[in-house]
Amino acid sequence: MVDECGKGEQDFTAVTRLARQCVLARKEYVPGKPVEEVRRELGIDDIIKMASNENPLGASPLALEAMIDEIRHSAHRYPESLCHDLIAKLAGVHGLKPERFFIDNGGDGVITMIGLTFIDPGDEVVMGQLTFPAYENITTKMGGECVRVPLTSDYRLDVEGIISAVTPRTKMVFLCNPNNPTGTIITQEEFERLLSSLPETVLLVSDEAYYDFADDPAYPQSVPYLRNYPNLIILRTFSKIMGLAGVRVGYAMAHPDIVKVMLKAREPFPVNRPAQAGALAALDDVDFVRCTLQVNSEGREQYYRAFETMELTYYPTQTNFVFVDLGRPAEPVFQAMLRDGVIVRPLTSVGETDGMRITIGTREQNERTIAAMSKALATVPGPASI
Repeated sequence: MVDECGKGEQDFTAVTRLARQCVLARKEYVPGKPVEEVRRELGIDDIIKMASNENPLGASPLALEAMIDEIRHSAHRYPESLCHDLIAKLAGVHGLKPERFFIDNGGDGVITMIGLTFIDPGDEVVMGQLTFPAYENITTKMGGECVRVPLTSDYRLDVEGIISAVTPRTKMVFLCNPNNPTGTIITQEEFERLLSSLPETVLLVSDEAYYDFADDPAYPQSVPYLRNYPNLIILRTFSKIMGLAGVRVGYAMAHPDIVKVMLKAREPFPVNRPAQAGALAALDDVDFVRCTLQVNSEGREQYYRAFETMELTYYPTQTNFVFVDLGRPAEPVFQAMLRDGVIVRPLTSVGETDGMRITIGTREQNERTIAAMSKALATVPGPASI
């Protein structure tokens, strides 16, 4: 290869001395395979993506209208830095003061800002062994140490194990509830036990990206605990229930002093104008939310019946995806389904070699996914018969 200066491209070996060593040492994040990549690699156009837990109904119609209007009239203007109108509306929705809200570029952006603000090199950050990879990503970027707690036998976060893992070096606990990629929850009683057991010097980050899908009566309603636990940070997102994953809006609810210090670490304009306008309008789109929840509830049962027919182990979910144990390596099943134009998420990269996470879609999408999985399983050897 020849660059624009006419010289052959050379390896820049000095970069390993220039870069921060904790960045060089960390693993790269492996995202769900995008439709565009499959189209390029396999030359097929009829593709459905059931890998990234996106809303199968698309985006909130009210949000779409608001975003299009915003682009038409204000694309040339910088966005309002502090998302004043969106924060005011969220404050009303949750019954909190505006100073308790921090908004950023998706839930990932909020997690990044929490890490930039609070994690020092050598700090311990406690998390589940199988959970959302963003927690490990930001911890290792900041030179912190991940303390991983194995899940329970029913693939739930182990609250007692988390409590036991806390040491004087612990800065933060990441709690994904409902948990990604297992879809399981910790209960109200367990949440209270964890909160009351942590010292004030340890932050509890309760990531509730899938909050809207959780319908188990035991699922904790965490917002009221903000009053008595200043070390609690609650995360929510517009990506899932509102279908705004492509424009990136996520937020934290926390003590005002936490928000103040996080604002010192943030970018000047982290949430673009269309995203702010779309999120603001989406909060009024109750019909879209109701329809999304109905489709998701029906899809859960559709998958459960199919997995039982296929004699696969699955874990009842409180999210918009299902975690299933294939009883054989997931990667070849994933590749076989890919050739049929169905993208799912094998969990090999996070150590669950037989595990697969599958988004709940429309009835038609689910039927196609089930058919592709059944066909793939027939070609991939399963456990030996006893």
